[in-house]
Amino acid sequence: MTQSKFTSEKLGEMLTIENSLSYSQLENALQSQKEYQQGAVPARLGEVLVESRTCSATIVSEALHKQRDRQLKSNTLGQVLLELGFVTKPQIEKVMQTHLDVLAPFGEILIDQGICDQDQIQQALHLQFLRRVSAVRRPLSSIFDPVNIMELLVEESIDNLIHQQDCCDCDLCRANILAISLNGLAPRYVSDMEVLLDQLDLYREEYGALVRERVSKAIDQVREYPKLSCRIKEKRGVGSILGMVTARVSNRHVHLSNDHIEQLFGAGYELTKWKDLVQPGQYAAKETVILNGPKGIIERVRVLGPARPQSQAEISGTDQFRLGVYAPVRESGNLEDTPGIEISGPKGKVTLKRGVIRAWRHIHMTPDDGRAFKVKNRELVNVRLKGDRTTILEKVIVRITDTSALEMHIDTDEANAAGIKPESDGEVLLSA
Repeated sequence: MTQSKFTSEKLGEMLTIENSLSYSQLENALQSQKEYQQGAVPARLGEVLVESRTCSATIVSEALHKQRDRQLKSNTLGQVLLELGFVTKPQIEKVMQTHLDVLAPFGEILIDQGICDQDQIQQALHLQFLRRVSAVRRPLSSIFDPVNIMELLVEESIDNLIHQQDCCDCDLCRANILAISLNGLAPRYVSDMEVLLDQLDLYREEYGALVRERVSKAIDQVREYPKLSCRIKEKRGVGSILGMVTARVSNRHVHLSNDHIEQLFGAGYELTKWKDLVQPGQYAAKETVILNGPKGIIERVRVLGPARPQSQAEISGTDQFRLGVYAPVRESGNLEDTPGIEISGPKGKVTLKRGVIRAWRHIHMTPDDGRAFKVKNRELVNVRLKGDRTTILEKVIVRITDTSALEMHIDTDEANAAGIKPESDGEVLLSA
């Protein structure tokens, strides 16, 4: 086909514009599609065109992929919010300028400026996600694409085996079992639909035992490591209190490597301990530095010790607007694709090429704590903070090590949102 001139997102109109289909052929195909549907037989327009030999599978497939690309490009958060009636076009244009200026997430700016609330942003993001998934999957779900017979064989046996092995049969666990099973089976594709049933019988006889074995192992794996939402059957239910934790507010700070300590404070310099932190071996140093961003500076930023292999600066969402540096939410030490910043000390300056983050809210635990809370390392939980405005923080990551002390860390923005003191009690909750 020639370079695309598509101005429509409808498959039939796209094909007629490209002269791959006449209007009379399109009308006939739409009538055939309607007749299929009246007979309770699902039929996509592209499938009807290929089956009737009106268009080749190559032409239809190319059009479907171009349709997908157009839908993905037009499926922006701003467009979805506009369609839902949550914003106006002038508001979108104004926020877009701020978005480009400070490089902050579009949704966060809308919330910060009071244009949208968190629920509206989440609703729009969910709809955007569904549209993206639909656009990606649409070109793949056609009868003129090969069928993986292994997937059909797994579907035949999965439900009986889940019941026999007394595993959770919720949709999420079933989907996980299906995916794990197929990952352990080499695909066997059939492109000729006329011989599909014969091939299915043949492969069932040859690979049926292997398929059941892989499904059985997948069930064991999912039973041992279920998704958190499925632990409702094992625990008291979503929102149940798993335990109490002390939540401490972590203000902006930096961690420095030995080389950077010397560049900022002088050759052979060692940090001076000011006070110990709760985490064993960690301390706040007497030394402070200056963060120099494109839009502003922040002075007296505390250095935490001891020295680390690589330097990083941990700031809040408010700090990033003050500095003009967009800091992604990351776990400490995960610095890939993060922005850099200039750090000034009494003896010199250091320019980090990367390392500015907003710390992912987290709970430090020992293995004994993990067993008491019935959580695993890197599991996500919710935490209820009871301050002036009781707030539930979602997706709090659990970090279990032998050298930890039970403690939750949040930044100043999160603490201010809940109206809590620098040290407050938090209820760790089972999340969905």
